[in-house]
Amino acid sequence: MQLLVVASAVRILSDAVAGLPFDAVRMQGEIRRTLEPPPGIISDPFGGAANTSLPSRRLGLSQMMVSLLLRGNAYCLVLSRDSRGYPNRLMVLHPDRVKCTLDGNGQRVYEVNRKPVDADDIVHILGLAYPEAATGISVIRYARNAIGLGLAAEEFGARFFGNGAHMSGIVEVPGDLDRERARQLKESFTASHGGLSHAHTVGVLSGGASWRPISVTPEDAQFLGTRAAQTIDLAMLFGIPPHMLGQTDKTTSWGTGIEQQGLGFLAYTLNPWLGRFEDAWSSLMPKPQCARFNADALLRTDTAGRYLVYGAARSAGILTQNEIRALENFAPVEGGDNIAAPLNSNVAPIKDTGASPSPMKADAMGAVL
Repeated sequence: MQLLVVASAVRILSDAVAGLPFDAVRMQGEIRRTLEPPPGIISDPFGGAANTSLPSRRLGLSQMMVSLLLRGNAYCLVLSRDSRGYPNRLMVLHPDRVKCTLDGNGQRVYEVNRKPVDADDIVHILGLAYPEAATGISVIRYARNAIGLGLAAEEFGARFFGNGAHMSGIVEVPGDLDRERARQLKESFTASHGGLSHAHTVGVLSGGASWRPISVTPEDAQFLGTRAAQTIDLAMLFGIPPHMLGQTDKTTSWGTGIEQQGLGFLAYTLNPWLGRFEDAWSSLMPKPQCARFNADALLRTDTAGRYLVYGAARSAGILTQNEIRALENFAPVEGGDNIAAPLNSNVAPIKDTGASPSPMKADAMGAVL
């Protein structure tokens, strides 16, 4: 996390996952119906909504993502269960406190602070993992060489600009100077011309001395290119588009617009992580209930684009008026739940009064009255 690129990647991914709406749905064949209100394991799994001293849902999920990205594993301890025995309160555990092994039957055995804990009381999410492995792989440990190179480049840059890894110049004098006179000349020149307060002052050298500045060689300045290359490598490691990590000097293959780039980020990076959380939380709920993230927030375009999509969905009978209004955080309207309601709000639905409709009349110009 001392490397800025790693810290940025962890922040982006943990915030993206934790910030998505988390819903409980009931599967009815191929139809998903959102449960309102959602069970506590979905709306407030860590207790922060009822007790501010506990983590909120977003904070807890963010902490779990940090554990997954840095350690390859995320753990939660079940603190309480409902009347049917399903978990309704969890506590996020630091991965270094948990030891996970496999017994002779291939089942996971857990210890927290070196004390055995029933596997049913542990929620364990694995990142990248080998077959028959009890725990996931820490990408930080396996990519330590690439991260170490980035840290070395940052340290060199700090020394280069902070402490002066290179001399700014030299003072040349004819003849030879002993050590004491050379030190006095250096200190005198530095006191008169060194530092921000003496910038742009006029320098005077006597006794045949001359000043020769030293420019930064391409080899010494190459660490900037090294840092840029490390950004690309670590972006590839975490599956994040380089432009999200500040690497904007090259074109991206993730798409030409923000929406297309968001689609690529969702499809290739976030979806695998979201699926792991959904599977873990769905196992804590009674069937046929399951947990689902709503990733539509990542796909929101500009206002004009969204309204065009809403119009098409409304015309095709996919969304009702109130469903569209809910997506835009508007209050529902009367009659807005009718999927067959007319698209034009100025047209009222025809009521069956039992009377035959009156014939239309036309004026002399043929216009319908």
